[in-house]
Amino acid sequence: MTRLTDIICVFRIQLAGMRRDVGAFLLAALIFPSATYIFANAVGGSGGAPSQNRLRFLAGSIVFSLSLTSISWLGYLLLENRFTGRLKLFATLPLAPSSYVFGVLIFALAQAALGTTALLLVGRALGVEVHPNFPLLALVIVLTIFCLCGLGVVIAARARSFSQGSLLTDTLGAGLVFLAPVYYAPEMMPRGLSFFAQFLPTTFAARALQTTLAGGHAIGGELIALSLTAVAALTLGFRLMKWREE
Repeated sequence: MTRLTDIICVFRIQLAGMRRDVGAFLLAALIFPSATYIFANAVGGSGGAPSQNRLRFLAGSIVFSLSLTSISWLGYLLLENRFTGRLKLFATLPLAPSSYVFGVLIFALAQAALGTTALLLVGRALGVEVHPNFPLLALVIVLTIFCLCGLGVVIAARARSFSQGSLLTDTLGAGLVFLAPVYYAPEMMPRGLSFFAQFLPTTFAARALQTTLAGGHAIGGELIALSLTAVAALTLGFRLMKWREE
């Protein structure tokens, strides 16, 4: 019971940070991804993109939202915890590191739920035909969040300064989307870059999301890849985190 209370306390502290800067969260979770969907739809379809392309663009925008909130925004909060001394304050409390970890991850999942729901509503309003396989859709989002959060934690743990960490999280949050075949087919990329991009977590996430949004379920390979990446990224990230920094 005590452990659950600690997790909830960490979650509420992170939630308070989001409430304080709700405008920045909305930009990352909803406004930028929605604008990118509109841009991709206009450019890719010359004003009238086919239904399959619209579904690809919506899946890409959801991945964009997850990447910005999990790496850029959450990474910013973790950097703030570290460089303002808040993490040291956590360490002086009778609080297990695992409680901090789970509190942060639950906060990330709550962000993802808000952002994804809002983008699905935007997609429906813009005429995207979706028939979501909700159980698989939820699983893909959870695994994607774990992957991207792990990367954000690695940066927050290894950054030498707050400004360096902020720059890296912003760059990676957007770069993992634009370097992956999320808004376009892999065949449109240079061969070398296309081969590299196939192994990015955002690539697996976008393919899985597009399939589940269409009501499909053939995403076994993507789920395995996301699971392995999530375990590796989170393990590395929280091992590197300086819980009791000198």
